[in-house]
Amino acid sequence: MLERSSRRALFPEGDTMPNYRIYLIDKNDRVISRREMVAPTDEAALEAARQYLDDVDVEVWDHARKVGRLSKK
Repeated sequence: MLERSSRRALFPEGDTMPNYRIYLIDKNDRVISRREMVAPTDEAALEAARQYLDDVDVEVWDHARKVGRLSKK
């Protein structure tokens, strides 16, 4: 784990990286599962969320702000 001073050097605006929520969405547009994730940027969170794409779509949220939706392949 990074020490407090190291985190500040990496993320000067705050103490830690942003927390994101990943929602797995079924074919009926219903949430079937939720995951928590920490990532440095929206783009990194979206890229990391790709691992959950299988037979479902994935939405990434930063608190009440929708970051994006990824569609299944």
